[in-house]
Amino acid sequence: MAKRRGTTLDLDAFRALDKERRVYITANEQRKAQRNKASDEIARLKKEKQNADSIIAEMKQLSELIKQADEKVTEFDARQREVLLTMPNIPHSSVPTGTSAADNVEVRRWGAPFKYDFQPKPHWEIGEKTGILDLGAATKITGARFALYKGWGARLERALANFFLDVHTREHGYTEILPPFLVNTASLTGAGQLPKFAADLFKIQDTDFWLTPTSEVELHNLYRDETIPEDKLPIRVTAWTACFRSEAGAAGKDTRGILRQHQFQKVELFKFTHPRKVTKSTKR
Repeated sequence: MAKRRGTTLDLDAFRALDKERRVYITANEQRKAQRNKASDEIARLKKEKQNADSIIAEMKQLSELIKQADEKVTEFDARQREVLLTMPNIPHSSVPTGTSAADNVEVRRWGAPFKYDFQPKPHWEIGEKTGILDLGAATKITGARFALYKGWGARLERALANFFLDVHTREHGYTEILPPFLVNTASLTGAGQLPKFAADLFKIQDTDFWLTPTSEVELHNLYRDETIPEDKLPIRVTAWTACFRSEAGAAGKDTRGILRQHQFQKVELFKFTHPRKVTKSTKR
């Protein structure tokens, strides 16, 4: 399955790491059992007014060995977790194997592309000519690959977000969420953004905070480390947030206008549901 996804897994190295980790754990458990036994012996000797100094000195050395081994096991756990986090999910049998978009399989088509009887202008020319988009001002304020919407452009952006939030909360049973736009490392890891997409994220210096790349992260983590009773499913949530991405992998791609921006706004739909009860609306 990893080969189908173009990933190479060094399973021999992982097995060796796991074996060494288990050796340390087993040896340390034996040391801890020895320490517990010695503690009982020390208590007995003291109760009988006998000298226990030699055993106490020996246990100090043993305790230091236990401490060092525990630190080593913690290091092994961290290394093992790093490897596990890089292992991809198993693709569904229906997913085609390929190396580029050319290998994608068209499932269905709805409608037909509009045909122009003239050469259409690019969106950045239309936006700037009509006064709803000012990329120059955005560059001056912040830098490249940011957008500034003006007048009807700003109103349109706000109206679209309101439209989608209203439709899905009023007609489709979604609960609206307004989450923080800053997320921590645990949330990004739980949502699968870290460590794979670290280069595409913005990190706040000297903190554990990152700018959210998508509100999917916040919505995903609403129930992190919790078990949801099946009778509570499905749970439908939606959120509007600004999203921040460095787009580190966008070099050489079309980034002109408002494509592949470092900041954009989006309404996200998210559903917690039973894996065997996925419906078409879940996939929307």
